[in-house]
Amino acid sequence: MPDLALIRAGSGLVPATEADREIVSQWPEGVRMRCTVKDDDRSSEQNAKLHAMLSDIARQVEHAGSKWNVLIWKRLCTAAWLREIGESATMIPAIDGNGFDVIYEKTSKLGVKKCASLITWIEAFGSEHQVRWAQRDNWGGRY
Repeated sequence: MPDLALIRAGSGLVPATEADREIVSQWPEGVRMRCTVKDDDRSSEQNAKLHAMLSDIARQVEHAGSKWNVLIWKRLCTAAWLREIGESATMIPAIDGNGFDVIYEKTSKLGVKKCASLITWIEAFGSEHQVRWAQRDNWGGRY
């Protein structure tokens, strides 16, 4: 069954787009469906902003005596942000027995609200570390 978006209208739900209305029109009369409510996936603007900020941090900030690439900074920032919001990354023994691996929610799976929260956290981190942001704020803080 394909995903579809519904919008609350009065006391009911209606399909969000023409494509969603087409999907619903194919359902047999009286069909019962189970619905999961979740935040929209992060936007392309959020993705661009997140990666631009992480690139700035990677170029300008040292941690533990080293400069790290964007992927490492994404992992470090995401793990710290998760701890701050009361969630946590999980450390588990590596499958090859050499050390530990950190497991956490992928940023590509973040909803709009959580991604906005992560961006805000990264802005604060950057401010604390005197990061000069290369990307202009084209969206007035609406990420």
